Amino acid sequence: MKKTNEGIKCNYCGEVFGKVAIKRHLEKCKIREEKNQPGEEVYYWIQVQGYYQKEYCMYLDVSANASLKDLDQFLRDKWLECCGHLSMFKIDGEVYDSDPDPDAMFGSIKSMKVKLKDVLYEGLEFIHEYDFGSTTVLKLKVLSKRTGAKRKEKVVLMARNLPPAFACVECGRPATQLCSCCIYEDYAFYCDECGEEHECGEDMMLSVVNSPRMGVCGYCGEED
Repeated sequence: MKKTNEGIKCNYCGEVFGKVAIKRHLEKCKIREEKNQPGEEVYYWIQVQGYYQKEYCMYLDVSANASLKDLDQFLRDKWLECCGHLSMFKIDGEVYDSDPDPDAMFGSIKSMKVKLKDVLYEGLEFIHEYDFGSTTVLKLKVLSKRTGAKRKEKVVLMARNLPPAFACVECGRPATQLCSCCIYEDYAFYCDECGEEHECGEDMMLSVVNSPRMGVCGYCGEED
């Protein structure tokens, strides 16, 4: 399996950087500064990446008055949603569930309706899990706490990894789909033409997408 197209693209200016450089760039990006006027509203800069697939990453600017539910919905929209599965955050030993059970057997499970300013702080690392069967795990880190003018959007995507480019294992052309049965093998990626001939059948083929949930369950990428 050959994969290319590494780097993280700034959503403001379009330039591409490595993981270390993108943090420094976002601090100084002139276009970002022009769009974010001074003010007293509090925001968190949050890095999100696949727990096991660290090449997938996003950098978010999130209002402190947003809820965990708002953040969960953004992650679902960009990276996760396929079949309406349950999800949860794990923060400082507490569990915040998308559908909390008040009679849970294993400790206290809280609602995601809590505001970020009540649970997050600079330097905090925490976990998000989507789908408790075929689970996709994300690692989040609060990079900084800032102030700025109040805005309509609760979550803004500042930067995101470039879509990984995979080569078809049969012909070497760009892969557009992968076999969900062979995803952990070296022969999972195919172009449309070669995918039609794959022995597992077309029902097992899923789209190549820019997400750590690629190839899992029925995930086909974010909606336009």
